[in-house]
Amino acid sequence: MSEGKYAVIVTNYNYPTDRFNKEYGIKGANNLILKMIEIAGKQGLAQGLEFNMDESDPDVCTGINEKNWKEIRSALDANGLEIIGIASNLWSSYDFANGTFGATDPKVRKQALDLVKRTMDVAANVGAPYVNIWPGQDGYDYYLTTDYVKAYDWWIEGMQAAADHNPGIKLGFEPKPFEPRSYSTIGSVSKSLLMIRDVNRKNVGLNMDVGHMLFEHENLGECVALAQREGGKLFHLHMNDNYANSDADMMFASVHFLAFLEMFFWLRKTNYSGWKSLDLFNYRTDPKETIAEGIRWMMAFDELIDRIGMDKLEEMIKNGNAVENMAIYRKFIFNQK
Repeated sequence: MSEGKYAVIVTNYNYPTDRFNKEYGIKGANNLILKMIEIAGKQGLAQGLEFNMDESDPDVCTGINEKNWKEIRSALDANGLEIIGIASNLWSSYDFANGTFGATDPKVRKQALDLVKRTMDVAANVGAPYVNIWPGQDGYDYYLTTDYVKAYDWWIEGMQAAADHNPGIKLGFEPKPFEPRSYSTIGSVSKSLLMIRDVNRKNVGLNMDVGHMLFEHENLGECVALAQREGGKLFHLHMNDNYANSDADMMFASVHFLAFLEMFFWLRKTNYSGWKSLDLFNYRTDPKETIAEGIRWMMAFDELIDRIGMDKLEEMIKNGNAVENMAIYRKFIFNQK
């Protein structure tokens, strides 16, 4: 079996709030960052943790920053965990309400670039090899409000400047078709790969959030194959599930079983060596148990690939017989003859 690298965004160990029930999250409000690291360590399933850059007041901070990274590094070491990446927070500040690298205001573009550079510096200090770029506020809501070419070119310029700040830190685009904007500037894997080509930096690649791609109606296996075809540009994975209509961040593999099976095949075939990191919103399920089940399901997919065998899966693709393939799935999954 190929050795899996399973991780989780650390704040997944807390209960979130939804748009309507703001009090629900109070149930886990005291699980701040060091406590969540301890929970992950004691659970013993995740090998690594992913963080958000959070420069808020220390009493409410649930991320990493220039002031607390040493304390977080010590807590990770004490719990036998790796730090696998940091997301630069380009979505929560009102300053970024109309975009970041693609904003029309050059001062905002510089502010976004400075934030990404600071995130990269923290990553270098704490030993994280990767910084995630989810440009949630970049996009548009109405027609005839956006110069699409300029916005695209500004993104190219911004990512080139960020990449050159520290070529030793990988940067990964995380595409999403919509939300919070009606249309996202970086909305699909195919558009991300085009932009990655234009940025033309070795340390710039793709983070594929599988839930985002499901409601963009992209095929997960094909996305993996094409990203890896671009010289191994799949840098990172966020794992969850949904009903292909919104970014629900549900339990991993709770809906799209066969889509994930094919995806895991292509991860193996293309020699993906990065992390599989859970990105969940555990509104009404126990966070710790939801994470545990997600990691066990990722392990189960790797084990199922082993049982079926890569040669058999290659043969199934070559033959292209959907009915025969369904029989093979049934026999291996349910142990039927």
